[in-house]
Amino acid sequence: MQIAFTAYADDCTVRGEIALGADRLSDLLSSTTEYEVRAAAFTALDDGHVVQTDSAAILRDDLCMVVATGPRGRAERRLWTRQHPVRARVGPYVVLGYLHAPPTIDPMHTMDRRAIVALTSCVVGYAEGTTPVWVENDTLLVNTTKIDVLETAHPEDLGLAANVTLPARTDPRAKDLT
Repeated sequence: MQIAFTAYADDCTVRGEIALGADRLSDLLSSTTEYEVRAAAFTALDDGHVVQTDSAAILRDDLCMVVATGPRGRAERRLWTRQHPVRARVGPYVVLGYLHAPPTIDPMHTMDRRAIVALTSCVVGYAEGTTPVWVENDTLLVNTTKIDVLETAHPEDLGLAANVTLPARTDPRAKDLT
């Protein structure tokens, strides 16, 4: 099955398609060190120049992050986790999102045991030439060898209000049952 492939490397972003030979993309990225990307387009970070090719072999060590696409995998393999807001510096990128870890494990040490970690509800910031770019992603798969800094983020950094207030709408025709 071919799925969309979007990745962030040290000097460019990559778009194309990849053959999914596992239950989910994170399993493929963890188990293989080289990926064949079809219809690849590389956009340089320094000047925005785009290079396209029919096919390219990309090494895991060259990638900082990959946008998670495709199936979520088997439901019976999923673990219950807690979300921890984090800020990460991954190569030339700044990432704000949620790191998931089981409740009994220190979330900052999950990268000691895994080649790829997932961050959800992410915002990726980087410069393309002199233009700042911010991209929202549902889930990012981060190469742990490329993480320079991983720290706890404040909920305000992720745009969450400390006290969420929902507007109460009342219908003047409604019957008061209090």
